[in-house]
Parts: sequence; C-alpha cells; structure tokens
Amino acid sequence: SGDMLEFYHKYIALSKNDRKPLMLAFAQGGRFALSRQRIHARPRSYYQKLLVALSKYVNPQEGFWMETVWWDIFHPEALQSQIPLCELPVLGETMTRGPYADTGIQDAILARVSKKGSDRQMRGRGL
Repeated sequence: SGDMLEFYHKYIALSKNDRKPLMLAFAQGGRFALSRQRIHARPRSYYQKLLVALSKYVNPQEGFWMETVWWDIFHPEALQSQIPLCELPVLGETMTRGPYADTGIQDAILARVSKKGSDRQMRGRGL
C-alpha cells in the first residue's frame, strides 16, 4: 500500500510523486453521474490497473481514498494536482465557524450537546 499521495500519483494522475502537499475537493459519499464520453476519457487499461491495485485486500485503505479522487479519474485533462477545482482554505488556516454558522443550526447543536454533557456530568455518569 503506501500513502495516499503516492497512490494518487501512481494510479490516478499517472505522474511522478513530487511529494508536494495536495488538497483535493470532493463530494462526500461518492455520488455522481457521468456520461459515457467522460468515462471513455481514460483507456480501459487505466481502469484495469486501478482495479488490480484495489483488489489486493478485502478492505484496502485505497478504497477509502477513491472517494476523494473521482474528479481526477474522470477528468484527466483537469487534475487537481495541476488545476485546483475550487478555492480552498490555505493549509494550516484555522476555521472558527462551520458551514452552517449562518443558519443557527451549528449554535443550536453545540448548545444541546453542551447541555447534555452538563446533565450527564451532574448525574455522575461523565460524558
């Protein structure tokens, strides 16, 4: 196996691993739709090599990494290692508010979790 960066360069980008940090944008859950033309952007041999790499183990960690690289698999002309999919926060930046901050949902959840934690501690059960 190895690390994700090595896997990305070896099986997805088909490029030399320059060991530069890579941040990938992806939709969680791996749900997407593709045209036949988009799938055929890569030759069958590409998919066969990828299948062999993923078939070595019953539950390979590379299988989990696949969720983050679907775009790059089906858009070889626009690999995220060369062209960012969108503008992402700089590595190391601290984000103080979540994606639902403007809806009030985040505050409600945090208040509820905080209250439940306090209730449990008061009853001697801990968190």
